[in-house]
Amino acid sequence: MLKKNVPIRMCIACRQRYTQNTILRLQQNDHNIIAYQGHGRSFYLCDGCINDTKKIKGLAKRFRQDAEQFDKFLKELIKYG
Repeated sequence: MLKKNVPIRMCIACRQRYTQNTILRLQQNDHNIIAYQGHGRSFYLCDGCINDTKKIKGLAKRFRQDAEQFDKFLKELIKYG
């Protein structure tokens, strides 16, 4: 059972809602996707969408990124925190 004060956030790829501490928070900075730096606008991705190559290609196109580099960046971010 969830506590009342647990923040719920939405994944931008699948539009599903998750608790904030279970999904990855990113931001776009000068045409680059980076880990959230603590200020500015951000977005969330769930683990299911990070592992879905079709969704990664769509997000890479949406953010004007190279799909292979974007996928590699996300995998490294999950692996190393």
